[in-house]
Amino acid sequence: MTATIAAVEAQAKVNLLLRVLAREEGGFHQLETLFTRLELADSVRVATDTDARELTVTGPDTGPPERNLAYRAAAAFMQAAGWPRGFSITIEKRIPVRGGLGGGSADAGAVLRALNALAPKPLAAAELATLAFRLGADVPFLATELPLALAWGRGERLLGLRSLPAREVVLCVPPFGIETAKAFDWIAAARREAAPAAPRPLTMDDLDRWDGVARLAANDLEGPVLERHPELAAALGVLEGAGARIARMSGSGSTLFGVFDRRPGEMTGLPAGMATIQSRTTTSVAQVRLLD
Repeated sequence: MTATIAAVEAQAKVNLLLRVLAREEGGFHQLETLFTRLELADSVRVATDTDARELTVTGPDTGPPERNLAYRAAAAFMQAAGWPRGFSITIEKRIPVRGGLGGGSADAGAVLRALNALAPKPLAAAELATLAFRLGADVPFLATELPLALAWGRGERLLGLRSLPAREVVLCVPPFGIETAKAFDWIAAARREAAPAAPRPLTMDDLDRWDGVARLAANDLEGPVLERHPELAAALGVLEGAGARIARMSGSGSTLFGVFDRRPGEMTGLPAGMATIQSRTTTSVAQVRLLD
């Protein structure tokens, strides 16, 4: 009997490198970014033995179902594939929302992968990538099985890289998020006052080991965000003081991350209200499981 239910862990991401490039006429910025996946993940389950369109989320409030990226991913897949008649999605949220960790995008990528695994006629990889691109800049990466990748444009151009050895990661999660649009407005305003310095060229040697990645690690959005939220700068200092090889803001924030060679002790001196989550980078991507 053909399976009608699939489950998959939707892994978070951090941006080890994020460069904001030219702004397009439509207002979007071109990006260059180095993604890596984490063990931290939401649990996603997709069922197709229904005529309804349902989404149930446990954990933080993610807003109306119709605006949720996972729901939109399923609807887009239905339109492209002409299948299924309906869907029921359940998500157990563990990834902080609106924090730059790609939680919503990871859920959307997981739904696309799950539906393609269940489909009687799966979509080609290029078709799936097109659907992912239309949903958001992080979704193309998070709809693949790549643990580490460079991305360009608006995330649609991907170069899979050999995974780096797993490392300990500490996430510092403040009690507020950063609106992505605002972060990009802030950097655009800053660049009207002073043009950025030319970025260091990327080489494959740098991307093949943690030492090289640490030298390249940067986030162009970090400066404008930290200028408005000095408590984030203070938290980065705590991560660096604890021995982080890399300490950066992920995406447009507000979550900060530290990459460590070994698990650090308790983080002391963090600003009030800032939570920490222990995780690790991963050398593989969770596989879709088909259920009876």
